[in-house]
Amino acid sequence: MKKALLVLFLIIGSITVSIAQNVQEVVYLKNGSVVRGSVIEQVPNVSLKIQTADGSVFAYQMSEVDKITKEESRYVGRNYSPFNNHSGNDIGYRGYIDLGYTLGTGMYGVDRIELTTSHGYQLIPYLYVGAGAGLSYYSDFELFALPIFANVRGYILDNSISPYVDLKIGYSVLDLKGFYMNPSIGCKVYSFNVSVGYEMQKAAVYYIWDGPSDNNIGGISLKIGFEF
Repeated sequence: MKKALLVLFLIIGSITVSIAQNVQEVVYLKNGSVVRGSVIEQVPNVSLKIQTADGSVFAYQMSEVDKITKEESRYVGRNYSPFNNHSGNDIGYRGYIDLGYTLGTGMYGVDRIELTTSHGYQLIPYLYVGAGAGLSYYSDFELFALPIFANVRGYILDNSISPYVDLKIGYSVLDLKGFYMNPSIGCKVYSFNVSVGYEMQKAAVYYIWDGPSDNNIGGISLKIGFEF
């Protein structure tokens, strides 16, 4: 139990750090333009330079600036310029956080609640490759599993709304140990996503009359989440 709580704390901590990293500086100009990025140089009352997520650097005189604020990024991990509000699958770092429920199926299927996070790289607009971990809680038996997995996701469209296919393959530790796999299909809508799939979890099931036996305690998984 203590190990599971520690793992959950670490996952929540990583989520908190990721969200904290999503804060960026925003320069509001008197002409109505808004530039988001990181201020890399500033001469008080004279000028400043701001670098956007795509590496572009813009310089302004302070007489042109209305105000400078820090706000949560709307385009974290994606190329952004003040002239482009595209929110497709831009190349670069990408992270996912998903919360789901699995309905056990078959003779050995067991229901569970699961929180997962995956971090990696969008190689091309249609392909993401990364790795992650999760925490599954089997309430009927008060057992925990920590799946550690490789993650591949393929998008059908390079757009803010797109269907996708996702595959996670790995191994679970903690109370339940064994092969883990979760193929799914879903749809992203801007930064949010919903999916349905099948979660396979191999684990030792104990029988009074036959001892331990390695079986699949899998089920149908339903998940919602967001990306950054």
